[in-house]
Amino acid sequence: MGWAVASALFAPGTGLAQTVDVGLKLAFYVPVGALVDTGSSANPKTHFQQRLAAAPLLGANVVVWTSSRLGFAGSIGYTPSTVAQSDTFGTHDYHSSVLLTSARVLYAFTPMLFTPRPGHREVPWSFYVGVGVGVASRSGTVWAYSSGLTSPALELNVGVRTPLGSRVVMRLDVEDYISRAQFDKGLATETAARTHNDLIISASFAFRARR
Repeated sequence: MGWAVASALFAPGTGLAQTVDVGLKLAFYVPVGALVDTGSSANPKTHFQQRLAAAPLLGANVVVWTSSRLGFAGSIGYTPSTVAQSDTFGTHDYHSSVLLTSARVLYAFTPMLFTPRPGHREVPWSFYVGVGVGVASRSGTVWAYSSGLTSPALELNVGVRTPLGSRVVMRLDVEDYISRAQFDKGLATETAARTHNDLIISASFAFRARR
């Protein structure tokens, strides 16, 4: 059974790396919710919150389409997202950055034929969904913690792709990195674990490197 599956993947016309899209990603990063939120907002003396801000994001991605419907994607993105910190001194912004990486499987509901055959009409827009695993890594002096700066994440993706030529593809994506944020300063106490969503709304322009 395993040999049959491997043979099918690497067979001409359906094999791994039938097409490879290498692209540049221009995006907007939208974090949802606070990473740290302790005390009560009604009492500024006890309230402490750290929340990332929306910011532009630049990244790159590679998609290997093993068929017109199934693909495997890897991506990386960097954003200089600042942190709004609220404490007894008020709310101030601090320099920070976020690095997001992921690997996921894509499934296209509407396959796109980049080499139309007789009797087949090329679909101008192909919609797909994806699921995979990722890592959210935060850096900056504002994160004065000994652990918790890097979190594993579940990565969900919906998108659409369309050809801009025989070798150029444009993709529009919404990605959601779902992680658990919990930080520790090396003391007996640590921040409460919070579910956090790192959203990315992007446009990718890819070169079809192999067909």
